[in-house]
Amino acid sequence: MKQTTLYNRFKKLSVPATSVAARIIRYLCGERTYTTMGYVDDKKLIRPCYVAGRGRFIHNADHTSEVCALLDRLGVKYEKGNDAPRGGLTGNYIRIITKIVEG
Repeated sequence: MKQTTLYNRFKKLSVPATSVAARIIRYLCGERTYTTMGYVDDKKLIRPCYVAGRGRFIHNADHTSEVCALLDRLGVKYEKGNDAPRGGLTGNYIRIITKIVEG
């Protein structure tokens, strides 16, 4: 699938532009900004989970289900997994199986 095809499909959907799922899709479409690069690690795994807060006010934010739902609507094949030692929430990742080429 070409990046332009993915972006055209994405534009037809009504998704908030600042949501984590939208940022990840824009990264897959070729937009490389500081807001989109934070969710992809060196192994090209998408990590839609993060920790926010300090001390006793810390909480985990998990956007895995939202990203998976959006990828399903766009027709992109993916694989979900968890690589945390004890299966923790912040170990969730998504690996894109569909080959996305520039163009």
